[in-house]
Amino acid sequence: QARVINNLMSTDEKCAKWTTLYQMINQANLAIKYVPNISMPDVADRNDYLGQAYALRALAYFYAIRVWGDVPLFTEPTEKYSEAIYKERTDKNYILEHVILPDLKKAEGLINRNKNYERKRISICGVWAIMADAYMWTGEYNLADQTIDKMATIASKKGGRFVDFEPNIATWHTMFTEELTNKPSDDTPENDEYNSREFIFLVHFNMDEVGTNGYSYMYQWFSGSGNRAAVMSDTFMSIFDEKDMKGDLRKDYTVKNYQNGNELRKYMAGDISNSLNKTCEVAYPIYRYTDMMLLQAEARAHQGKWGEALDLVKTVRDRAGLNTLTENDFASEEEVVNYILRERQVELAGEGRRWFDLLRTEKWKEVMKPINGMEQDGNELFPIHYSHILENPKIVQNTYYGNTNN
Repeated sequence: QARVINNLMSTDEKCAKWTTLYQMINQANLAIKYVPNISMPDVADRNDYLGQAYALRALAYFYAIRVWGDVPLFTEPTEKYSEAIYKERTDKNYILEHVILPDLKKAEGLINRNKNYERKRISICGVWAIMADAYMWTGEYNLADQTIDKMATIASKKGGRFVDFEPNIATWHTMFTEELTNKPSDDTPENDEYNSREFIFLVHFNMDEVGTNGYSYMYQWFSGSGNRAAVMSDTFMSIFDEKDMKGDLRKDYTVKNYQNGNELRKYMAGDISNSLNKTCEVAYPIYRYTDMMLLQAEARAHQGKWGEALDLVKTVRDRAGLNTLTENDFASEEEVVNYILRERQVELAGEGRRWFDLLRTEKWKEVMKPINGMEQDGNELFPIHYSHILENPKIVQNTYYGNTNN
C-alpha cells in the first residue's frame, strides 16, 4: 500500500495481478453463453440474469482499462486449455467503444425493471451508473447527462424513487456507519435489504456466505489497525481551510485525528477495536446517487450549462452546510469543472473515485506531481504483474515499468 501511495510500484505488487478480475470476466462470459439456453418459468428472470452478466462484464473491463490500459480481451468463456487463451493486449479505447458500452446497452434492454430491486445486484440504475461513467470517459457529455436523468424514472417498491438524494447530513453519516453493516443475504431480487436510496450498487458482504475465515477489509482499511492506509494527506485536509469550505459538516463525519494522523472514518462511528476486524460485515459502495449528481453537474458544465451544473452542486453543498458560487463567479469552463471536481473529492472521499476522476480529466500530473512525483506518461497505469508476462509471452509490460516482455 505504501508503494502505491508513494509511487514506488514494481512488477511484483500483488495488486498488479488481474487474475481475479479475469475470473469474474470468465464467469460473466459463461453466463452470457449458457443462460439464454436455460429453461426457466419466467423469461424475464432469465433475461435479468443475462443482463446482470453483461453489466458485470462491462464493469470488470471498465476497471481493467482504467488500471492497466490495454488488456487482453475475452468475450467467450475459457472452458478448456488451448492456444487461444494466449492473447495480446487489445486497445483500451476499442474495448470501451466495442465491448463496454455495447454490453451496457444490452443489459439496459434485459434487466427486469419491475422485479430487480436490489443494490447488491446490478439493477437498471446500476447499469445506467456504469454507462454514464463510461460516457464521461468517452467525452459524450450529453449522453452521460441523459443517462443519469433516467434514474428518476425508476420507482421503488417501498414508494418513491429507487435511487434519490439524501438531504440530511446526519442521515448521510449513518448511511455509511449503519446502513452498510450486517445486512442479510437472500436470493429474492424483489426484496431490497438496503433502505438508503443513495446507494445504487455496492459490494455486499455477509459472513454466512464466506465462512469464519473471511471478513470485509473495511475496518482494516479505514481504522487505526493494520497499515493505516487511509490516512488523509495534508493536501486533502487543507481543502477544509479554504474560505468557502470552512464549516463543512462532512469533515467531522469523514476524518478523525487519531495517533498523529487524519484517518478516514467515514464508514465507522467512534473508535473500533481491532478485534472486530474479523467480524466485519461492512459493504462497500461502488456507485451512489450523489456521485451521479456531481457527474451530471460536470457533464452539464462541459455543455455550457453552468447554471444547471451549479444547481446540482448547490444541492450537495447545502447538505454540507456550505454556500455555493454562482455562474457569475467563474471565468471559464475549466474553473467550473475544477470546482465540481473539488466537491467530488470531498464528498466521495474513501469511495474509490478521486483517482479515476484525475485520469478521466487528464489532471493527474498537475495534482500528483507535487504529492508523489507522478509526471511521466505511462506512470498513470499499474504495472502488469511479472507472472502474467511469464505465463503469456504475447503480453508486453507497460512502458513506464520496462520496455521488454521478459
